[in-house]
Amino acid sequence: MARTLPTFIIAALLAIGACSPPADGQPSAMERPFADPGGFAVQITVDHWVDAARDRRLPVKIYSPDGEGVFPVVIFSHGLGGSREAAPYLGRHLASWGMIAVHIQHPGSDEAVWAGQRADGRSAIMRALRQATRNPATTINRFTDIPFVVDEIERRASSGRLAADAGRIGIAGHSFGAHTVIAAAGFQFNTPRGVRTFEEPRILAGAALSPPAPNARMQESDYPTLYGSIDIPILHLTGTDDGNPLNPDAPPSDRLIAFQQIAGAPQYLIVFDGGDHSVFSGRAMARRAAPDWYPAVQAATAEAVAAFFLATLTEDASAQAFIDGPGFVAAFDPLADVDRRRVPSAP
Repeated sequence: MARTLPTFIIAALLAIGACSPPADGQPSAMERPFADPGGFAVQITVDHWVDAARDRRLPVKIYSPDGEGVFPVVIFSHGLGGSREAAPYLGRHLASWGMIAVHIQHPGSDEAVWAGQRADGRSAIMRALRQATRNPATTINRFTDIPFVVDEIERRASSGRLAADAGRIGIAGHSFGAHTVIAAAGFQFNTPRGVRTFEEPRILAGAALSPPAPNARMQESDYPTLYGSIDIPILHLTGTDDGNPLNPDAPPSDRLIAFQQIAGAPQYLIVFDGGDHSVFSGRAMARRAAPDWYPAVQAATAEAVAAFFLATLTEDASAQAFIDGPGFVAAFDPLADVDRRRVPSAP
């Protein structure tokens, strides 16, 4: 998949359009049924959910379908230094397809970490972000935000304050948020006190945008144990230029390890040609303006994530057939390479 950037941009823009159906009237494998917004108008609300037990106040931004009934929920976890404003393109698309997207903000690893460093430039911001990750409480607080949020979804659903189907919850996240996804899915952490897990069993599926590589202290021989308890389907999305902003020496290919190692449930992988780390968050950290090709990758990401959660949370037969069939591969060509594991109907 080696293309120069101009060719990639042209291919990305061409890939947005859907192909025409064949003459016999049967659906074409190249059709993209989940590319356009779904049938719901989208309502947006902001709130703060308070975990009194931990004395912790989480800002949330909720994208909801404007319609009657109850809807499955997708929790979204932002990356290091982000906020509830991350990935609005994704929240809107999910809500248009009949899912409630709850974008949460993690105090201690959110934008407050670097807010006072802007005037001192990027190097000062990166130092502040690195410093935040050195405190184990930063990670633990973030991971334990998830069961609280699931509890709150259940409480609000039962009281009628949120039109949620609390039995159908998924999680998505970018970067540190993808680390949160993998943790909630059941990754096992080796600690000085033994193996620890932050698994949230009420979560049925996950989407990891810029999936994390294992810690450098972890040996490859440990991988079967680390990933062995994960038994939910996960959609992994990354790019060929999706490096680690905190560790430039880490190759983007490290983000494929989770997909390669998880064997307890079907796994899906999309690797965008030329995709970098910032594209999935909805903003460009190191640029004055986002590149012209960002919208194409974000649109394809929203399309894939919506189809994946419709299949895994709502048991939508057409969505399941799409992600398991040839159309899922064809839809993102030449924008990205697609791979799947433990999917019986995959070619």
